[in-house]
Amino acid sequence: MPTIDIPVRYYKDFPGGYDYGYESLPLPLAECTLLLVDVDGTAPNPTTQNLIAPALDAARRTGLRVAYVHNDLRLVADPGNIVGEFWGKTKYADGSDALDPWREKDKDYTPQYLDCVRPRDGEPNFPKWIWSGFHDTFLDQHLRSWGTRTLFVVGYSRRACMHYTCAEAVGRNYRVVLLRDASNGAEIEFPDTIDESMPEGGWLNKIVLRNFEHLIGYTTTSQEFVTACSKVENGS
Repeated sequence: MPTIDIPVRYYKDFPGGYDYGYESLPLPLAECTLLLVDVDGTAPNPTTQNLIAPALDAARRTGLRVAYVHNDLRLVADPGNIVGEFWGKTKYADGSDALDPWREKDKDYTPQYLDCVRPRDGEPNFPKWIWSGFHDTFLDQHLRSWGTRTLFVVGYSRRACMHYTCAEAVGRNYRVVLLRDASNGAEIEFPDTIDESMPEGGWLNKIVLRNFEHLIGYTTTSQEFVTACSKVENGS
């Protein structure tokens, strides 16, 4: 069985540690899946185009399985839904019900994608109504039918949907490897958390990533992933 040797990073959270750990994991390719979280949208996006798309292309060339999850809040867009109430207060200055735009979508709604990350036939795409791609979806059953043990994850948002999807993946005993640059960077910051002197662009991003790397899973970069896939493709 071919393996993909992926360099990973994690954070050692113990006395005498408190620093990054690095190693290379040899993972059976047949037990790995690339999961794309909320990469839909047709507006130009440098992260999607320059980092996620090359990783997706590399995964496909190796024969790595691919799956998607996307938002579809029509599933819960009933009057009185608490999500609509609360997000109306946190996302809209006028307190509008945050689910109103979803109620206006027609029954044939499908998510739209940039061509470079559009799902192909045979790559399942699961609708979700809340942050996690595992909550009330059939993603878990599908991955288990494939024999997946490890998820390589890209997408959005590092502090919301992607984070909760990865956390629930670990709760279902999947190994998670996040391509940390193939996600939101400084754009997840709030005005009062931006700090351009930090490599992460702000303290929120630093904390979210640190919390991920000591509690949830490993991280790598899109280039390291592409390189690892190329070695599999070339038989090296």
